[in-house]
Amino acid sequence: MGGGMSIEMWLADRDDAGVASELQSRVFEEFGREPALNGANVLVDVRDRVVTLSGAVRSYPHKVAAGRAARRVRGVRKVHNDIAVVLQPAQERSDEELVQAVTCVSDADALVPRGKVVVGIASGWLTLTGVVDYYAERLAAEDAVQRLVGVKGVTNLIKVQPPYAPSDATRRVMEALRRRPLLWRDRIKVEVRGGSALLRGRVRTLAERDEAVAAAAGTPGVIRVRDDLKIAS
Repeated sequence: MGGGMSIEMWLADRDDAGVASELQSRVFEEFGREPALNGANVLVDVRDRVVTLSGAVRSYPHKVAAGRAARRVRGVRKVHNDIAVVLQPAQERSDEELVQAVTCVSDADALVPRGKVVVGIASGWLTLTGVVDYYAERLAAEDAVQRLVGVKGVTNLIKVQPPYAPSDATRRVMEALRRRPLLWRDRIKVEVRGGSALLRGRVRTLAERDEAVAAAAGTPGVIRVRDDLKIAS
């Protein structure tokens, strides 16, 4: 069923139980498009268009893949990813082993600024802190470590502090949105003040909202993004 009108029609015409069942089916269909989720034991509960994922997967990237898939489904307002990561015995790593692996992969990644990211590890869970110049560096630091064997979760607390703040930041954010062809750009309004970007309007999916926030956050001069975007319904 394609087009913005069709999604709004079936949401409006069906009762709560019907909408929940339809969204649940669509989430499972989206899982089917993710090879990483083949055979994964993931449960999907839908209430008031809020999706809660539970169950267990064998690695942290599988958990991330499930969350991203659910966020791509039209009509979903929020996703709670409560999936447990249950590692196979052969994939278990001590925190000391993970420290060495994280150091090696971070130092080998050209996009991760050396000396600006601090990684804390507790029982396989990584916490990233520090200050970087660009949002892309913040993402690169997380991408570099989340696929390591033995990682059970990642919390990214890295702050972005651009080296300069251009006076035309609003225009730059709008241009960044225009370079994302899948965005519902004419429904998104942008205002940047003091390095803080405010996004308002409507998007079609949570994944599209993530895309808009990433585009704004990755714009030079943007320190933080306030997301007031609404999911179309």
